[in-house]
Amino acid sequence: MKHSKWLRISALSLAAMLLHFCSANPLEPDTTSAISMEKGIPTDQINWVSWNPEVQAEIETANAGNLAKRKTRGFASKRLLKHVGGTVGGARTFNNSVDVPEFAFEENGLTVSVNVLNVDYSGQTAAGVEFLPSREYDADVFITLSWSFLDVDETELENLDLSPYFSEDGGSTWFAVDEYDVDQDERTITFEIDHFTQYGWGLDEDD
Repeated sequence: MKHSKWLRISALSLAAMLLHFCSANPLEPDTTSAISMEKGIPTDQINWVSWNPEVQAEIETANAGNLAKRKTRGFASKRLLKHVGGTVGGARTFNNSVDVPEFAFEENGLTVSVNVLNVDYSGQTAAGVEFLPSREYDADVFITLSWSFLDVDETELENLDLSPYFSEDGGSTWFAVDEYDVDQDERTITFEIDHFTQYGWGLDEDD
């Protein structure tokens, strides 16, 4: 009898714990988490920087058709082998590029591209760079972004705070790229990441 009563008490305790766990609904998104996508910066709250007029003209020409795209700068594509990897982009994409190490993907070969874009973000023409295919990799890839061709006056550059941003939801919200190496001579930043996404440059005037 005592054994049966103990079993009933144990069952009730277990049911109470299960009820509490279910009421918390662990499948709902954690809106209080510091890594929530809600913590991103809305597009219209960033002061976007555009490419200089020469680059914008070349990009527009490239978008006019496939033949023009192959003959102008702004786009680079290369099929990489799994056991070799390689670099895509560079001078052809205004010094924006990606270095993919060996065995970073499972396929025997993968076509990787770098596309320099004129993007309209909330009415602002912005300098964008997109890396494709949009996917995760088995090893970190090395992204290089250049500020050499931005529409910023050289004499004012030192008075401006340029910031690279990335978006993982198609450009609705953005996050600052906060860890990267700077090459002042080449006017580039380089950082590691395990997936491809879209990037843009914003600026804030220093006080």
